[in-house]
Amino acid sequence: MKKVFVIIAVCFITLFLNSSAFSEKADDISNDPDIDLDLDFTIEEVTKKPYSINANIEIEETIRFFDSDALLFKQKYLDTKKDDTFWQTDIDLTIEGQYQFNTIKLYGRFNSLFYYNEDVNWESERKTEEAYISFQPSVSLAVDTGKKVHKWGKGYAFSPSAFFSRPKDIDDPDATLEGYYSLSADYIKSMTGVIQTLAITPVFMPVTRHLNDELGLENELIWGGKLYFFTFDTDIDLMFQISENLNNRVGIDFSKNLNLSFEIHGEAALVKDHNQYIIDEYGNTSAQEDTAFDFLLGLRYLSSLETTYILEYYHNGQGYSEKKYEDYLKFIERGYDQYLNTSSTTSISKSKKYAAYYNQQAAMRDYIYLRISQKDPFDILYFTPAITLIYNINDQSASLTPGITYSPITNLTLDLKAGFLFGKNKTEYAEKINKARVEFSIKYYF
Repeated sequence: MKKVFVIIAVCFITLFLNSSAFSEKADDISNDPDIDLDLDFTIEEVTKKPYSINANIEIEETIRFFDSDALLFKQKYLDTKKDDTFWQTDIDLTIEGQYQFNTIKLYGRFNSLFYYNEDVNWESERKTEEAYISFQPSVSLAVDTGKKVHKWGKGYAFSPSAFFSRPKDIDDPDATLEGYYSLSADYIKSMTGVIQTLAITPVFMPVTRHLNDELGLENELIWGGKLYFFTFDTDIDLMFQISENLNNRVGIDFSKNLNLSFEIHGEAALVKDHNQYIIDEYGNTSAQEDTAFDFLLGLRYLSSLETTYILEYYHNGQGYSEKKYEDYLKFIERGYDQYLNTSSTTSISKSKKYAAYYNQQAAMRDYIYLRISQKDPFDILYFTPAITLIYNINDQSASLTPGITYSPITNLTLDLKAGFLFGKNKTEYAEKINKARVEFSIKYYF
């Protein structure tokens, strides 16, 4: 490494000396009256390529420290897993490309994941995250068809009004998402008056055996739209989603810069006829139907020291109350005791059927999200430490994730972060499978 820095220093010194010598020579030539300089020439226009291809490869090593006393650990492994650590290696390749021909643009983003752990050995997953055709007859209109991510909502970690996209990973909100197959359009018009910009975005999303089949029944059409307008220096969206068998939704979001350093944002959504599937501590099941109300309020602040603060409060109207979530955990505990006493897995298996509802991220009602990051501390360029807190207001459990990101050279990013979970027994974060984790990744762009 020392040799590399020496070579770089020599290159800079050589470049500086050469540039100084060239400057002196140029001054001598320009001051010589016998030399005629012809500075009248034409710079040829740079031709923009009709295509672009980008790719990145990421190698990540993850160590998870299991909590063998946690109820979700017992639900998944019973008493069959003795190791308290779990190692996984991921090799993630993403290729992104687009081609523009007159008014037609082709875009695609493809992902291949290879991973290894002691449970499955080497496995692979391949998916098309986005692949669509965009027809752009004018700067104001675009019609897209194919697999696309619709980035609705203004929230950073949560987006209750993102009706046509998959939920974000709250541990990594900046991660790319996989889209859905849809037909959509964007019409944008600039105006004078109170409303300065207006945009209309209709979306049609079919559900068949081969398209968007995870969303609902076959031969279903989910449709909706978004109306955007910019007024009083505020971005505002109104959106809706309608289908025959899924919950109909309406929503609104906004974002406003109070000054160059301070931004506030919010979202709200009404989900009609939401079914909440419930299991009590004795294994009795029921479904409760109601209109759910979700909302988010957040801010982003950049200090004079270039410290960025992101703070959000999220109310999940579709989430479980503290009592209902605790009942679910008590049923797992009863099922585990039954297994130890009788070797019967009947109750544990029944609890697993409800895991898709109770074990999802942000399964309860009220959360605080706080992220603090510092750009280039101690004059270390391209070095960003950060810390993230997710706090469950209902049961006072929490997740704390410190981390650092460093880009020592162009196109290379190193990322190290750790996660720790806190809470009393029978709370959301205290009963998760892991009590801590460490992740280190190397990402190279080419």
